[in-house]
Amino acid sequence: MRINPLLAKEFHQRMRTARAPIVITVYLLGMVVLTFFMLYENVQGQLYLVQPSKSQQVFVLLSLLQMTVVAFLTPAFSAGSVSGERERRTLTVLLTTPLSPFGVLLGKVLSSSALLVLLVVVTLPVYSLVFLFGGAVPQEVLAVLGFQLLTIVVIATICVLFSTIALRSTWSTVFSYGTVGMMMVVFGALGYGLKTLYQQNPIELFTLHWSQFFYALNPLYVEAALQGAVSAKPAIWLTFTEFYAVVILILLIPSLWRLRPQWFARLSVRPSGSEKQYQ
Repeated sequence: MRINPLLAKEFHQRMRTARAPIVITVYLLGMVVLTFFMLYENVQGQLYLVQPSKSQQVFVLLSLLQMTVVAFLTPAFSAGSVSGERERRTLTVLLTTPLSPFGVLLGKVLSSSALLVLLVVVTLPVYSLVFLFGGAVPQEVLAVLGFQLLTIVVIATICVLFSTIALRSTWSTVFSYGTVGMMMVVFGALGYGLKTLYQQNPIELFTLHWSQFFYALNPLYVEAALQGAVSAKPAIWLTFTEFYAVVILILLIPSLWRLRPQWFARLSVRPSGSEKQYQ
């Protein structure tokens, strides 16, 4: 099986530096210390009194915290992936290789999310402490892990597309963190506000519908729903996946134009711009 050469290069550059093992070690130690502290705090130091319900609370809090951390770390690794190549004057050289624009974008997405995926995977032994006290079942952990990996790939893809569209890493970083903030904060606040309006006036069913829709776009709420911590539709994660798939497809068109404007040369309406703008 042939490996994307851009992906292999990015892997070698990221994993051969001291930054990757330091980040992984510090993150894992922080999660271990936090897990022991939360278990200790729940039982006032008497670990034999740990109950499954309290252990379940620890599992929910840890997974939500991890989702928040990786969501806001993803733009730091991917927001400047393509715009950085443009600023270093290496994007033109990259586009002369046999790689297609799709291959370039795929390589950047996978390489940008690789370290974050590794951060999520190495915390699996930490969740074994929750298993020890009956706070979760393997199906819940696998569902949470799978959704966290899906969220990382979605955010990384959006950030790479912003990095391709924007001419500077500063703008792509602003757009990327703005998107993550909207996903993690704004959509959750809109869902909560509309649900509050529905509780005050149950006749207005459209507020309940839109509340559920905005909640489905919030990764924290979807993850809590997978753990049974909140009530939601059984397939709420499908709404999440479908919505952001549409967003990615919309952003993909201007991204491809940035990389290969020749593909759009036959369209009747062509965006005006010089070679300097997209390379």
